[in-house]
Amino acid sequence: MFGFPVEIHATFLILLIFIFDSGLSLLAIALWTAAILTSVILHELGHAVTVRRFRGNVEGIRIYALGGVTIWTERDAPIKGWRRFLVAASGSGVGLAIGLALYGLVELGALGTNARSFIRAPWTVDLFGADFQGEYVVFFIGAFIWVSVVWGLVNWLPIGGLDGSKMLRVVMMGVLGPRGDLPSRVIGLVVAFGASYWLYQRGSVIGPVILIMFAFSDLAAYQRHPPAQTYYPPPDAEGRYAVDPSHHEESE
Repeated sequence: MFGFPVEIHATFLILLIFIFDSGLSLLAIALWTAAILTSVILHELGHAVTVRRFRGNVEGIRIYALGGVTIWTERDAPIKGWRRFLVAASGSGVGLAIGLALYGLVELGALGTNARSFIRAPWTVDLFGADFQGEYVVFFIGAFIWVSVVWGLVNWLPIGGLDGSKMLRVVMMGVLGPRGDLPSRVIGLVVAFGASYWLYQRGSVIGPVILIMFAFSDLAAYQRHPPAQTYYPPPDAEGRYAVDPSHHEESE
């Protein structure tokens, strides 16, 4: 898509295990799955386009059960500082922009007067009502809006495994240097516990487990690969940077 290789891993179908038990019709389940897939792909395309804009090399996009990964390498010049921050933020940024634009069309009546009774806010969408009434265009758009806006905002939380952790790490290391890496991950762990407690109080069990798992995995990654001050040599006489093309970065 747009010149980027996109791979959908078989684990994406794990989502169907949770959706099948929701009480929706088979058509609604298919549309709900399609809305999630569309939103995740657009999210990863946001990362990929930003990397390419900063002259990085995107090797591909992979879609998994709990999201996606954009795999890229630096090519002509190091991508660091505010550019790396934008690479991390751009995925949810694209989803939020499209989701809120579609919600604006709903508010303007572009989908008919009934649409507003089902899509009352980007985070308040009556999918069961739309399914029951057979409003499947409204169902798909409402599902897409909810996934893009709600999951997009959640993805900006500074929890390990989410884009927000990468954004915070850029800021912390920009202020403290390599010493800012560990504090950013500790903050992520604290936020993960807080968000998990909030979800648990509202009846969610899987959500808290996933957030805590992400946060501890982030700390484990720090222990395996402690940060060091990255040295970027100056450009040569022809203005080229000596960047290692085998160094991979992932943005989820």
